[in-house]
Amino acid sequence: MYTWYNHAMRSYVFVVVAVLFLYPSTTAAFTINYSAFRKMIAPQLSTNTMSSSTVSDFFVGRNIVETVLNGSSVGTTSIKDVVYDYFSSGSVETGCTVFVQGSDNTPTYTATDPSIGTINSTGNTTYVSAGTTYFNAKIGRRTRAVPCTFSRTSNMVSYTFDTVVSSSTIQEMKTEVDTRLSGESPSSTTYNLYSAVNDSTQTYTRNPDLYAADVDFTCIPVWSAAAASAQTMGVLVAPDIMIQANHSHPSGTMYFVGNDNVTVSRSITSGTNIAGTDIYVAKLNSAVPAGITPCKVLSATAFTNKISTTAVSYFQPPVIFTNQNRTLKIGKISYGTNTPFSQTINIVKDSVNYNDWYSQPCCGDSGSPAFVLINGEAVVLGVWHTAFSVPNLSGYISQINSAIATLGSSYTLSTVDLSSFHTFNP
Repeated sequence: MYTWYNHAMRSYVFVVVAVLFLYPSTTAAFTINYSAFRKMIAPQLSTNTMSSSTVSDFFVGRNIVETVLNGSSVGTTSIKDVVYDYFSSGSVETGCTVFVQGSDNTPTYTATDPSIGTINSTGNTTYVSAGTTYFNAKIGRRTRAVPCTFSRTSNMVSYTFDTVVSSSTIQEMKTEVDTRLSGESPSSTTYNLYSAVNDSTQTYTRNPDLYAADVDFTCIPVWSAAAASAQTMGVLVAPDIMIQANHSHPSGTMYFVGNDNVTVSRSITSGTNIAGTDIYVAKLNSAVPAGITPCKVLSATAFTNKISTTAVSYFQPPVIFTNQNRTLKIGKISYGTNTPFSQTINIVKDSVNYNDWYSQPCCGDSGSPAFVLINGEAVVLGVWHTAFSVPNLSGYISQINSAIATLGSSYTLSTVDLSSFHTFNP
C-alpha cells in the first residue's frame, strides 16, 4: 500500500503492502511496506550463457517496512489511480525485510552492523537503533547485499494504500487474467498454446482448453526455420514487422498459425537494432494475411496518465508470457528502486496469486513476448531480454516507427485504446 507522510516540510513516499489495524478508532500497531528491487546481474538469455551466468546468480531485494504504532483514521481519498485511507497522526518505525529471487536455494542472511539492525533466517529484520546497515544474502559462493535504514518518527500525517480505482487500467489488467483463471488449474491442458504440433510439416492445432483461448495470439510465431530449438522468438507488431531480441534473433522463414489452424509463412528480409536497447526490428518479405493479427502496444503516455508507479508498486499486475516450449505462463510486473517504465519492465514470479502458473525464462527463451490483457486483447509489453526483464516497447515507439520506415514498411505500431479507463493528471 502507498503511504505519503508530510512532516517538517518534507515528503516521504512509501508503498503499503499489508495493513492490520482496528478501524476507525485509535489503532494498534500495524505494518506497511513497499518493494525495493536491487538488480544485481541480469544476463541475457542467449543459448550459450545460461549455465555459466543466470543459474548461479540471483537478485536480492528488500521490502521497506513501516510499523505504524498508532493513528486515527479520518476517511479515504484518491490520488491518481490509487485509493488511500487517511490517518491524522501516527508514530512510525521504519525497517525492512530482505528476499532473493532467481534461485531455488535458501540464502544465508547476515547483518553488517547488528548494532543498527539484525536479521533472521527468513529475511525478517529487527530494529535496534537508528541508522543504515547492509544485509547480506549468501548462496553458495556468491553474496549480494541491500541497504536498510532504520528510524522512528512520531506525530506524522499519513495516507495508506487501500486499493486502486475500480475503473483504472491496472485493475483491468488483473481482472482480465483472474476472470480467465477462475475454475482453472495449471497443467499442459490449460497453458499449452497448441494441442498438436508437427514442426516437420508445419501443421499445428490451437489448444481450445487454453485458459485464454478466447484471446487472439496469432501475433506469436510458432516456429522459425533458422532457430528450430527456440520456436517463439519474436512477436508480430505490424503486418510485415516483427520485434525480436537483438542479442539473439532468428532470420529466414517464420511461421504463424491462424485461429483456423492454417499456417502462414513469411521470410525475414532485413532488420535493425534500436540503438542502446535489446530491441530488434525485423522486416518480413510481405504482409501477413488478415487471419494473422499483429499485437498492439501500450501508448507512450500509458505510464504517465493511465498507470501510476504507485499503483504498480502495490498491485503488481499480472503479465502473461510465452517461451520456447509454446506455453502461456503468468508472472507479475515488479516495481522497485529502478523504475520499470522508462526503459525496462521487470517481470517476476507471483508466488501469492499465480505461483503454479509461472516458469522462469531460460536459455532459448530470448525474444519470446510478454503481454498484459486489456479489453480482451493481448497487448505486448516487450520480448524477453533477461530472465527477469523485457525492454519497454512503449518507451521506444518513435524510435521503432522510424526503424520501420527505414526498413521500407508503410506501417507503424498500433497502440491499445485506454480511453475508457481512469485518467489522472501526471
